[in-house]
Amino acid sequence: MHVKILKPIFFLFISLTLVACQSETEVDFPDQQLEEAIRAELDQTEDELYLSDVRDLKSLNLSGEAIENLEGIEALESIEEINLTDNEITNIDPLTTLPELREVKLTGNPLEDEAITTLEESGVAVVFEAEQVGLPDGPGGFLWKVENGDTTVYLQGTVHLGEPDLFPMHEKIEQAYVESDVVVPEIDLFNLDMAEMNQLQMELGTFQDGTTLEDHLPEDTYGEVKAFFEGKGFPMAVIDTYKPWLVSTMVSQLMVQELGFTEGVDMYFLSKAKADDKEVIALETARDQLGIFADLSMDYQVQLLEESLIDIDTYEKDLRQLIDIYKTGNVDELLDVLFETDAAMSVEEEAYMEALNDNRNYGMAEEITKFLESGEEKTYFVIVGSLHLILEPHVVSILEDEGYEVEHIH
Repeated sequence: MHVKILKPIFFLFISLTLVACQSETEVDFPDQQLEEAIRAELDQTEDELYLSDVRDLKSLNLSGEAIENLEGIEALESIEEINLTDNEITNIDPLTTLPELREVKLTGNPLEDEAITTLEESGVAVVFEAEQVGLPDGPGGFLWKVENGDTTVYLQGTVHLGEPDLFPMHEKIEQAYVESDVVVPEIDLFNLDMAEMNQLQMELGTFQDGTTLEDHLPEDTYGEVKAFFEGKGFPMAVIDTYKPWLVSTMVSQLMVQELGFTEGVDMYFLSKAKADDKEVIALETARDQLGIFADLSMDYQVQLLEESLIDIDTYEKDLRQLIDIYKTGNVDELLDVLFETDAAMSVEEEAYMEALNDNRNYGMAEEITKFLESGEEKTYFVIVGSLHLILEPHVVSILEDEGYEVEHIH
């Protein structure tokens, strides 16, 4: 009789244990990064996670774990402090269900202020500093925006050289970049085939008729060129093979380097695009641009070279003035400094400006129109020299003539 009673009691204990095991609640974290981070804190890398495993946790450090989704964190009923800095969390609603939560660190997550306020109103102390994109009073302007359906195109005027205090730029410019899916420069400088570039330079920039640079320059001009390059360690035997337009660009580049100017706005955003793995689509090719100079008459090439041979102090003063104006975003002032309104251009100067500005602007606008008419839900960040957006006929006015509404953002 005694045994018969013990057996049912023994079985009952076994049954209750089994029932308890069967009724133990499993915790589910849809975000694998969140689950792995919690497992690491618990030192439990295998087996299922149950409510009993996590319900007594008081504090967690889950910073920098690439967490996006907090769903499932409601199971941490006793949690008082959580460090969630430097993740990718966009929704913090699950945190509002934690009855014992007293403090949470959320800096470095892409969160809206409204969500932070809601959490604070529930009695939680929140540490949150939004990632700053650009500067509220940062440098730069020349930013336009045009939309068509789901497609957005930002047009950002650039300067091709800079100095450290040019970056980061104004918050509206930096935000336009952040929003973009595709960065669109004049040329993708990170995707140039150097062997092809060298061949192109040989084809378009060197004499192929047996003549030399000295044969085409006035004696005094050649003397200045010789003094300039030999002073920098360049053998004239090499320079003599180059056409004046190429020598002119070399003079300018060497002075820019000597003066210590840094990369321009184009390279700044292209470098960011490369780091952020954004798609890059170029508007032009190197041949397109170099061909403009190669097609100039020899007389006009010589004129450009002579104009480039200026005193380096004067050159520095002029460049810094242009960069300072660029920082303010003043369109009219930039045009006034670059162009004398009363000065008449020669026929060759007009042809040069037409090739350098007008024709290219129509070509750029044509490519931008293709983006706008693609029907794709994408945002493009076009970065081209500022004159392409302000010197008539410029890209902005061409797009407006085609019926697009272009808004000057900054």
